[in-house]
Amino acid sequence: RHIALACPLEPALRELEAARQEGRRCVVLADGDPLLYGIGTTLGKRAAFAAPGSLRILPGVSAMQTACARLRLPWHDLAVLSLHGRNDWLPLAHAALTRRPLCVYTDAANSPAAIARFLLERGADWFRMAVASRLNTTEESVREYDLPEAAEQNFPGGESVILLPRRDDGVAPGPRFGLDERALTLDKGLYTKAPIRAAALSLLAPRPDDTLWDLGAGSGCLSLEAAALLPRGRVVALEREESRVSLIRENRRRIGIPHLDIVHGSAPDALDGLPDPDAVFIGGGLGGARNPNGRILPEAVAARLKPGGRMVAAAALLSTLNTLLDFARERGLRHSVMQIQAAESAPLAGSLTLKPLNPVFLIGIFPGDAPDRRLP
Repeated sequence: RHIALACPLEPALRELEAARQEGRRCVVLADGDPLLYGIGTTLGKRAAFAAPGSLRILPGVSAMQTACARLRLPWHDLAVLSLHGRNDWLPLAHAALTRRPLCVYTDAANSPAAIARFLLERGADWFRMAVASRLNTTEESVREYDLPEAAEQNFPGGESVILLPRRDDGVAPGPRFGLDERALTLDKGLYTKAPIRAAALSLLAPRPDDTLWDLGAGSGCLSLEAAALLPRGRVVALEREESRVSLIRENRRRIGIPHLDIVHGSAPDALDGLPDPDAVFIGGGLGGARNPNGRILPEAVAARLKPGGRMVAAAALLSTLNTLLDFARERGLRHSVMQIQAAESAPLAGSLTLKPLNPVFLIGIFPGDAPDRRLP
């Protein structure tokens, strides 16, 4: 009996399991290494093949190995991932941050051109791309491109992509703590200043693989800086003003933040499609007592926080501070208030003087059970 392995796989897998239960011996033919994003992993999870000795795997040479051989590229430091049949590109963003050589398996939708556009849009332009197609056939092709060139090509699908880090001089782009605001496009000075960002991120205490929301992101300063603390996580910047969304996109490109997602919408309505967060910063959209959504937004955020989640809101108005404190007290949530009052130097009479920044309250609300030594 011959069983074709075609998508969807489930019917063929059920036939294989039935044959095994009948005591038949089965041979599965697959190209390359079946344990490198291949059928071997899938079979190993099926009940009929789970017992020791019931599944023997004989690996072949993978497309990744062959492509590296054509490029004479050692692959002991190569990261490998697959976008074949997948919708989540976050693993690609994380892998790009490492600046290691990277192999990506593709399909017709997730093509080399789409990968190049994704990296360029998010500022991760520190790669050149090699595209290997139809390996070990008479139509074999292995060609190198700059990312802008690759983004304009038409690829049939199924190529293996090798991303090779460029060796550029100067300061490498990418997320870093201690953001240089002079490198950004800002909305008339309306952005979260550096001392506020530092204190807010300390209260949020993000872990490397957390998901962080920045609501009312403005120019995206906190999102961009938080990304440096989340090399295996995800940052979502939500902003309702279209002009500011454009600013965030431009700043993401300038700095190079591949794992920053930008959402154009208003909270709380736009929160429904976002992944559940571990930490949330509310930089705008509260507006004190004058904003009818001021009491709704913290409620919506608290309902979505993962266990141990943290919420921090910035308030320049006393009415906003009162709104948030009332919310926390009425629900019996642990909370804290920190006032940040800082000054920046400015030239004066051949020396320096200090100009104060507007004082800002940071309200930390902790609906979960995360330990916080700052609180009783």
